[in-house]
Amino acid sequence: MLAMTKGLSKFGKFFFQLLTHSKSIMALERKPAPGGRGGAAGSGRPGQRNAQQNQRKRAVPNKNQVIFFDYRDDRKLRRFINEQGKIIPRRVTGLTAREQRLLTKSIKWARHLAIIPFVSDQIK
Repeated sequence: MLAMTKGLSKFGKFFFQLLTHSKSIMALERKPAPGGRGGAAGSGRPGQRNAQQNQRKRAVPNKNQVIFFDYRDDRKLRRFINEQGKIIPRRVTGLTAREQRLLTKSIKWARHLAIIPFVSDQIK
C-alpha cells in the first residue's frame, strides 16, 4: 500500500485509504438520530429541515427542454407569480439563474405593457 500512495497528496492518501478499507467507509455513513425533535437527522438542532422535507413541487418539471419566456404569453407567466403578484423565487421554481433572469424580464415587461397586473385584485 505504501508504494501505491507514494506520489499522492495527503487528501489522495486519505481517499485511497477510504476506498481500500470498508470499515472506514461504513464509519462515515450517517445513521439516523434516535428520536430528535424536528431538526435535521443527527444534528440535534431544532428548526433545520432534512433533504426530504426541502423537496417542493417544481413549476418546471422537465429540465431537458429549452426554456423561452414570451412576454405575451400571460398563462405561462402567471404560473411563476403567486397570488399577491410576486415573482416566485428560483429555489421554488427550479429554474437556472439564467432562466430566472429571463423570466423576471418577461414578467416585468408584461406588467409594463399591462398584459399581467402588478398586484392581484384581492389586494387592491
